[in-house]
Amino acid sequence: MDLCQTNDSVSLSQPKLIHKGLELLGMEDCKPARTPLSPGTDSNNAVKYFTDATWADDLESRLSRSGSICFWKACPVAWNSKKQKNIALSSTEAELNALSDGVQESQWVTYLIEELWKEKLDPTEFNIDNQGLLEKIKNFGSNSKTKHLDIKMKWLRELKNSNQINVKLIPSEEMVADALTKPSSAESLRRLQERCFLVLFSPS
Repeated sequence: MDLCQTNDSVSLSQPKLIHKGLELLGMEDCKPARTPLSPGTDSNNAVKYFTDATWADDLESRLSRSGSICFWKACPVAWNSKKQKNIALSSTEAELNALSDGVQESQWVTYLIEELWKEKLDPTEFNIDNQGLLEKIKNFGSNSKTKHLDIKMKWLRELKNSNQINVKLIPSEEMVADALTKPSSAESLRRLQERCFLVLFSPS
């Protein structure tokens, strides 16, 4: 530990410990930054979800798998990867199940954050990559093939119209929850790793 004392201040620093930490994280060559946050860091006041799903990929049960990850102020605070309880008859239904589960989880996550931080959050943002699902949330017409989806669709539309949630369509290559639904490519895992600020290192 280094001690630096002047007429009006005393400062302590631990350069060896800092350098050791940078070495373990593989960041010895990183350049210093003038600001504590990287440019473009998301700091808005809304909980942000990414939800995704496979469709009938379990060849034995034909169940789909949901994956979701929740961010607040750019930090992951909740995530899951699980089989759906019922067989989905279409990819849109599988994505609907994943979104519906995410919305239910987000309600208590939002309440918890508001209680702990004593601040009112913006409408929760949900990111999906299925255009058919987004269109059905906006304009769902029940028929003999989709009647079983009617309650979930109208519930989501009610939350959207009351400004409690905001559902956005994003490109599939930006879906960070993809790696939580199936064995994924290196690119999909890298995308998840970078978004969650995960650093891989081998301790010496």
